[in-house]
Amino acid sequence: MNLAFVCFWAAALAPAVFCFSSHHSRHENLSRESRIAPSRIAWSALLSVMSLGLAVLAGVGMVESEPVSALVSALVLAAVSVLALIPQTVVARFSLSSSHPALTGFILCMLAAACGVLALELPSNHEIWSMYLPHLLLEFGLVAAALLFLVSACRGHGLPAALALLVLAGVGLAQFFVITFKSMPIQPGDVLALSTAATVAGSYHYVLSPFCLYGIASAAVAITLLSFIHPLAQLSPVAASQSGVDAEADSWESQYSSGSLQDEPTAAVAPSSTQESEAQTAHAEAHLHISDAASNTDDQDRSKPASGLLRTPLPRRTWLAAGALLAAQPFISYRDRLGVGLRAWMPLDSYYRQGFLPTFISSAQRLVPAKPAGYRRRSAEDLLERYARVYDESPALGAHPARARAATRFQELKPSVICIMNESFADLSIFDGLRCGYTGPKRFLDLPDALMSGVSYMSAFGAGTCNSEFEFLTGNTMAFLGAGSYPYLNYNLAPVENLARHFKNQGYRTVAMHPNHGSNWNRVNVFEDLGFDSFLTIKDFPGAPELCHKVTDAATYDACLRELETSKDPVFIHDVTMEGHAGYDTGLVPPEQRVNIRPQGVDFDHVTWADEYLALNEDSDKALDSLLARLKLMERPVVVVMYGDHQPFFTDAMNDAYFPGEDPAVHVERLYQTRYLVWANFDLEEAGLPEYPRDLDLDISSLGAMLMHRIGAPMSEYQKARLALRAELPVINVVGRQDADGTWRLPEQAGSSDDARQDYEFMQHRILFDHGGKVLATRHQAEANRLETHEGA
Repeated sequence: MNLAFVCFWAAALAPAVFCFSSHHSRHENLSRESRIAPSRIAWSALLSVMSLGLAVLAGVGMVESEPVSALVSALVLAAVSVLALIPQTVVARFSLSSSHPALTGFILCMLAAACGVLALELPSNHEIWSMYLPHLLLEFGLVAAALLFLVSACRGHGLPAALALLVLAGVGLAQFFVITFKSMPIQPGDVLALSTAATVAGSYHYVLSPFCLYGIASAAVAITLLSFIHPLAQLSPVAASQSGVDAEADSWESQYSSGSLQDEPTAAVAPSSTQESEAQTAHAEAHLHISDAASNTDDQDRSKPASGLLRTPLPRRTWLAAGALLAAQPFISYRDRLGVGLRAWMPLDSYYRQGFLPTFISSAQRLVPAKPAGYRRRSAEDLLERYARVYDESPALGAHPARARAATRFQELKPSVICIMNESFADLSIFDGLRCGYTGPKRFLDLPDALMSGVSYMSAFGAGTCNSEFEFLTGNTMAFLGAGSYPYLNYNLAPVENLARHFKNQGYRTVAMHPNHGSNWNRVNVFEDLGFDSFLTIKDFPGAPELCHKVTDAATYDACLRELETSKDPVFIHDVTMEGHAGYDTGLVPPEQRVNIRPQGVDFDHVTWADEYLALNEDSDKALDSLLARLKLMERPVVVVMYGDHQPFFTDAMNDAYFPGEDPAVHVERLYQTRYLVWANFDLEEAGLPEYPRDLDLDISSLGAMLMHRIGAPMSEYQKARLALRAELPVINVVGRQDADGTWRLPEQAGSSDDARQDYEFMQHRILFDHGGKVLATRHQAEANRLETHEGA
């Protein structure tokens, strides 16, 4: 039994103990003034349930064993759950201290909004004081406007606003876990991929940190503050009768109802004298008089036309103002007008400094693609023609003698092509050998007969697999779409050229496979739109071998070989593996497969993650070596492309620890690189291809075009243009680009590649969005979920 468990259980029981002790400390004939109204008990029960939930989580080891945070959070939760039981008359006395009860409610909303911001930010943003002040005020304003709108629209009831605060606190906790498991913040596209996240959620181990507890405690304080708004509103007619204030002008409740007390008992202290009895009788009559007056006024107001915004009562003005402010957000450019933007190379810093809500909204506003400044369709088409002509005339590209020989060879052989996007496969030796002598996946790196290999620069880190396959299959870069976008979920890809359709037009059978749910990332819809003939999912891998509860790479390679053996036509296969997926703390690697690699200079968690990840990486390396050995024995010509989709989520700590103070662009690009190779089981030397360099670093969006170029396959204008651009823009991804002289640039930094970057943006916009069809997705994730459910029934 740990301390957190005891603390939160005690907090959950605190209201019951308070009620029991209060009952026995008073006279048997309790006055109505001392009674606790059912609504107060309900508020206290809600807060007690929060404590009870934390106690259960602590009991199963899902709360970090840190005593200070447990004690502080439990004390706060116990205090607010007891405060929520304050009798109505105490609240009434508080309301009588002010001649403006509506102002009191407004202040309570503002205080609750401040606590709501803490509940949202504290779990992941541990230096909230470092936020930019204008952005902090913007986030506070958004939360405050939401609370004011809900309280005003619900006639002073605080429950809807309290539920909104619970959602806000839940988002804060979700942000903490997403950052923990991905080293990336929640982004707008993630909202559309909740079902995908759910399928891999069981791979992780969830533990609430001390800051999570502080965030939950902040939410509890905010809820308690909101709980007092409705009683204040209900009692305000009484307050008005004793203070001489017009109840119809100042009461939050009386402006929307008759002003009578609806669910709280009327407080009446037993008279101690005739004068007191008469005073209370007069008090009650005054209350009834004001209630009737308010009701009559309300009836009259309903029969009259609106007299204009300035004559609208204060709470109704609050409802209108808050609602208008919230409704205006989609029309305010956060990036251009407010200076809030997501820096793709430092997404976590963007969220920490600017706040979750402003940064999230700014990213969401970029999901709908806008035309690049100066874009014209005819100009973009001219660029495509010009760069394609450069490719055709370049001695190093289309005019190279080897290209013509390779094209002839391709038409003769029509080799099958297996493209393996290997989950989280990367060479971590680039991080100073992990300072323990690690040398990387040796079989992959030492393959002697690779057609070409090198570094592949990605636009995903820690997660976002679908963006890597989008870049590879279509030749488009995420650099112009933003880190928070997922094209598989957001855009209509049916009209967009891609490798599957290119090979299908050459008479190939096209197959996609992924040993997990087909609905993940909307793949079941997207792959059909891209032109794949079939899609193998987890249902097609019954009884497949697993490692750490994930289907092994070797199992998917067996499926690739079966496709080759059973198809008379050449086959293009897109294999999205699963074995290397996080989490990396399952402890399920068999002893004989452990690698026992211990990175230096990082904490215990990172050592644990790295050791299990590298065991999975080693198994993937062996599986690839076995696949290539089996393909060498096959008479059918086959080309294999393999690349890692992104690095595992934990390498940012090693990057920061091992390479402090270096150029920011160089520093971040190290996190966004994996490796690729292209290999064939037939002799390519007679086509003269070895004259091309074997070692070539490139971005993943150009690898598909380079593959078509090297094996002699027919190429589109866009693919040719993509390769011609590399003379001026060798690499581009979501976090930066490389100039022709090798200099790395962050997205906002000027360089010699600026013109080429703009040309690429225009051409991509023409291909991806200006195709004459619908731009936004026509087949959504929900449809993919329904399809999978129907097929599984």
